[in-house]
Amino acid sequence: KQWYQRRVAITAGIVNFNNATRKGVSALVKCVFENLKETADSALGEDKHDTVISIPLTSSPEFKKTVKNCAISAGLNVLDLIPESVAALLSLDSAAKPADGHTAVVRVGGSSMAVTVVKVVAGMYSVVDNTEEKIGGNLFDRSVGKFLCDDFNRKNRCKVEENPRSYSKVLKASKSAKHNLSTLNTAECNIESLFDGMDLISNLSRPRFETLIQNDLNKIKETVQKMVTKHSSISITRVVLTGGTCKVPKVQSIISQLFPESSIVSQAPDEIISLGAATHAGMLSKFPNLSAKSEVEGNGTVGIPLTPSNIEVRVGDVVTQAVAKNTPLPYKTDIELPEGNVIVIEADGKCIAKAEVAGSDDKSKVSLHFEILEDCSIEAIIKDSFTNERTAVHIPPPKGA
Repeated sequence: KQWYQRRVAITAGIVNFNNATRKGVSALVKCVFENLKETADSALGEDKHDTVISIPLTSSPEFKKTVKNCAISAGLNVLDLIPESVAALLSLDSAAKPADGHTAVVRVGGSSMAVTVVKVVAGMYSVVDNTEEKIGGNLFDRSVGKFLCDDFNRKNRCKVEENPRSYSKVLKASKSAKHNLSTLNTAECNIESLFDGMDLISNLSRPRFETLIQNDLNKIKETVQKMVTKHSSISITRVVLTGGTCKVPKVQSIISQLFPESSIVSQAPDEIISLGAATHAGMLSKFPNLSAKSEVEGNGTVGIPLTPSNIEVRVGDVVTQAVAKNTPLPYKTDIELPEGNVIVIEADGKCIAKAEVAGSDDKSKVSLHFEILEDCSIEAIIKDSFTNERTAVHIPPPKGA
């Protein structure tokens, strides 16, 4: 909010901010970060801030470099740049390890929207697909603005939309009404001296608002529906709504109808991305040497070891999956096994180890503590739940791992 109270002027690539003149788009980006830093300095009482920046998933390497350099030059200690969809999930999953499965992150902002399908495996997020469209809350503003202009023109026999200054006032009132109708049933649109000294006074109900924006809602629905249809074979267990436009109840309702069997997360959609970035910064700041230990590739990604095959445990005729293929390493899990004392560990159906619990029989109830290290070697401990007898199994990494 403080940012919009500052004086910012952009003319022919010249940025005037706080009575200081600078050139270029990068200057404006730097001004934003400087303002954020001032706010943080004032709130926290210190001038050094570890920072994680959320960016669109489709951002180019040049864009990422520009944003990072602007933030650093503004005095921020940039720890990482992460996609907005991942930031939203980090905000939700920071307290506990997330369940494996697929999540759809739907962001509808002021001028654009994105639908991202994210796969979660053992706490690691991987983007399955993403789509972006130039659809956002500004369409709602224009639809409401057209209604207000038509109503004003009919009463006063004029064309208020032909006056840029008057029309900008109408759009501002429309945006305010949109925000109010996200929580209230009615909103007042009052503009003093809108055109030739005449005032605009109008009341807008939520049903009327939803009727006015119906065409815009259909565009949002079509974008999400395309992604749902494209990945109809994937079971999406959770849908996360982000972006200020997702605060509109009708937007939430439409998206919920497209995912009838999924849990919908809609709390604080306009804050969830920034909260996730802050959560990520808090975690990274606990490991100051992490960046030095990570091998960053040329495209900015970090290589993570994965399991090369499906690991299963066989007891008699019963097969239990221990670790799925492509699970990030290291990985730990505990498995309750059916009755039996002979345990066979298999990789893609081939036996890689066989063990028998000492002092047990074929009616014994056993559990398995399973750990795969980064080199793909396996450490397993088989425990008899009745006798507490334990058998340790070590499996070396496969050749070429």
